[in-house]
Amino acid sequence: MKGRITFSFIKLAALIIIPVVLLILPGNYFDEKASLCLSVLLFDAECYGCGLTRACMHLIHGNFFEAYSFNILSFIAFPLLAFQWAKWGLKEWKFLRFHYSRKNVA
Repeated sequence: MKGRITFSFIKLAALIIIPVVLLILPGNYFDEKASLCLSVLLFDAECYGCGLTRACMHLIHGNFFEAYSFNILSFIAFPLLAFQWAKWGLKEWKFLRFHYSRKNVA
């Protein structure tokens, strides 16, 4: 059980720190980097996901026109990802809160 609690702390910390780091980085941080997409690297053809990371980064910073130019699907993918991210964080928070409230009672 102690290992699960430690893992929950680490996971919750990562779920909080990663969005903060993405907010601190400039919106065009990933624009100049080479593509990591396997479709581009192997076949020299862009897939539907190409530009999604860059588009989501622009959405985080409120640059909607740049996000649209990279990938229009980011307007669907980013809210779904943000919702799932919040859901994971809330799950870990509830687990830790329940564990420590139960520990103090017993």
